[in-house]
Amino acid sequence: MNKLIILGLISATLSVQAAENNHYELLDTLAEDSFFKDSKVDLTLRNYWKYLKENEAQPKEVHNAWGQAFGIDYKSGYFLDFIGFDATFTGVIKLGASDYFSTRGLLYNDGSGFNKDNAKGFSKIGQRYLKIKLGYDELKFNGKYGWQILKNYGVLTASNRLSQNSYFGYSATLSYQNLSLDTAYVTSAINRDSPNKTHFQTKNKKNIDYIVTSGLTYKDKNLFLTYNYGEAQDYQRRHVIEASYKPIKQFTLGSQLYGSYALDAYKNMPANKKEYDNHAWHYAADAKWQEQDWSLKFGVAYTNAKKNNAIGYYGRHIAQNTRGRFNALTSAGADYMRDGELALTAVGTYNFIDELTTGLQLNYGQFDYKSNTVKTGEINIFNRWVPTDPRLKNLSVFTMFGYGWSYKNNNRTPTLDQNGKYQRSPSLSGEAIIEYRFNLL
Repeated sequence: MNKLIILGLISATLSVQAAENNHYELLDTLAEDSFFKDSKVDLTLRNYWKYLKENEAQPKEVHNAWGQAFGIDYKSGYFLDFIGFDATFTGVIKLGASDYFSTRGLLYNDGSGFNKDNAKGFSKIGQRYLKIKLGYDELKFNGKYGWQILKNYGVLTASNRLSQNSYFGYSATLSYQNLSLDTAYVTSAINRDSPNKTHFQTKNKKNIDYIVTSGLTYKDKNLFLTYNYGEAQDYQRRHVIEASYKPIKQFTLGSQLYGSYALDAYKNMPANKKEYDNHAWHYAADAKWQEQDWSLKFGVAYTNAKKNNAIGYYGRHIAQNTRGRFNALTSAGADYMRDGELALTAVGTYNFIDELTTGLQLNYGQFDYKSNTVKTGEINIFNRWVPTDPRLKNLSVFTMFGYGWSYKNNNRTPTLDQNGKYQRSPSLSGEAIIEYRFNLL
């Protein structure tokens, strides 16, 4: 009897050990799967201050906002080399704000109007999506479903202030050698200065159910060429063409073309909500010479955006609560995109030391309105410090300060004095960004 008991205990012990061994083998197998093995976690600290003093459409006002953000970005590998999951959490702390702070796109406007007491910090999970991949060698497919940041994807893009705007829906990229085809279908958004989901909307606050976009891109070491198409449901149709070519190592030629067409929901809006009557186009070209310590870049652009009894303009965004793809050198705010406006731009940089780049940007534009040649422009000085010390390799500091001159206006149309002359409107602007990235995993 005792022998049977002893044999039973030995058998049970061996069974437990075998189960434990199988358990550890399973854990070892999972740990070696790329889903866990290739996972990455990054922490980003971003301090951002943005300032503007102007009097274009009202008495002189200061638009000032300052905040601190921290973001945790998780990217998994692919389970069974097929499916994975990514997520991004961002928290923003308010450090300072004036009235009209919300125009700076940094802090959450928790209330109505432009009162500084509405300025709040916020937190959000801006990205959370499933991802899949298929294909081998040169033919590959990548797809995503969920909340995601779409940077220069079709006619959409993302803007990074203290957080980035994101979209909900599907996106996919099919690539073969130097060619790639992008497509996306999105139905809602979270803005860069808000924690809340929001609808796409027309200028008169009518909801838009979806935006669909697609783009075809060719890229090699000397040539980049992309065509992109998009449509906000029954509101606007958009075309984007961007190209750059390097005939020699130091020299780059670039060109951009952006066009919008009005659809029924746009045509039915009140005239004071429209950016143009039927269609708007922005044409731009640039040339850049790059040496090791310095660079020079020049650009020219022209806008066609007819609007009856007013100055039309090319609006950068295909709908409210989106960010529109726009990479021309004339990209400062809504400037240099008015009907009939010719714009000239120049940017020069110099590296005084390996870690510090100093630059000067000049923008000038002019257009005709009721016997006036309206002139606008700005001068910006910027610095970018990126330390080469390995202990500070993920630190960057950027500052920019500038003076500009524009014109007093109502919905971008000049308001004339009693003599029929346009009135100049000077401005001062500045911003500073300190960013540090940590690799946690």
